[in-house]
Amino acid sequence: MIPQEKPDIEDLIARAKKGNAEALGDLLACYRQYLIFLARSQAQDNLQAKLDASDIAQEVCLHAHQGIEQFRGTSSTEFAGWLRGVLGHVVAMQLRKYFGTQKRDARLEQSIDQRLASASGFLHSGLAADITSPSQNFARNEVFLRMASAMESLPADYRQVIMYRHLEALPFSEIAKRMERSVDSVEKLWVRGLTKLRQTMGEG
Repeated sequence: MIPQEKPDIEDLIARAKKGNAEALGDLLACYRQYLIFLARSQAQDNLQAKLDASDIAQEVCLHAHQGIEQFRGTSSTEFAGWLRGVLGHVVAMQLRKYFGTQKRDARLEQSIDQRLASASGFLHSGLAADITSPSQNFARNEVFLRMASAMESLPADYRQVIMYRHLEALPFSEIAKRMERSVDSVEKLWVRGLTKLRQTMGEG
């Protein structure tokens, strides 16, 4: 269950930028599931065993602790964008290590950026707005953080089918091949996944 009351993100940002380590720790805790979800979007299919989403999120947090003074924004969305850039850098380094090259690959970095943009866009999408109520007790501009936490709380197969369908816009026939299931079972899995996502988002 996602906690109903959230700390004031912008207050944490302001205090973290002034050097308050406790505020920065609390701030990054608010974004941890967001970072894990974005990292997971890079680790689909053949890279899933090579990139551990939790480890990547942890490394991003370490970079953020060391470089918070480089962040110039003030809002939750701006901070998310900054972390997304750090995450892209970390993923690129991990992949260069995996492929055994130290040379930067512009096409690889562009692919990473595109996948991160798609994953972030999903969290800000109409789907998030559709399954939340304006009366719910949290800041509307932080719905994307709740959406990330809700996605991470889903069973793996529910999360995977939603990511294939909504992030990669794959037809059910292709999803069925990738998940080694029948089209009918994938469609039912998708419906159950969205239902569970709505329930989880509604717990706040």
